[in-house]
Amino acid sequence: MKQKSSFYYRYLSWTQKRELVSFIEQPLDNLPKGSAAYNEAYKFNSYIKMSKVKVKKNKIEVKIRIPETPTGQSRLNAIWNQIVDKVSRMNGRAFALSSNKAEDPYFYVIEGTRIKH
Repeated sequence: MKQKSSFYYRYLSWTQKRELVSFIEQPLDNLPKGSAAYNEAYKFNSYIKMSKVKVKKNKIEVKIRIPETPTGQSRLNAIWNQIVDKVSRMNGRAFALSSNKAEDPYFYVIEGTRIKH
């Protein structure tokens, strides 16, 4: 079996981050620019864009940036299980995932170890 390069895993990390951020972000299209709802969604999205994904051969680490606003935090908590499932599906369910929302004050963390087949 051919060994995959580090470029492959960097590219995979980058594409998965983009896909995950677009999954979590709130759409701004239908909100009136300058409204309170628009500003709240914009602020939420700016925090989500600071999230990180690192995929390696046998490990994965996803850090989702926690918004500072209470409404942003409650929105993120409401879809948390969907986020964990999305990470699992993006990787073909090849990783045993665990999520930790208490370890880091700025990020919710999802870690995974590749399941041996």
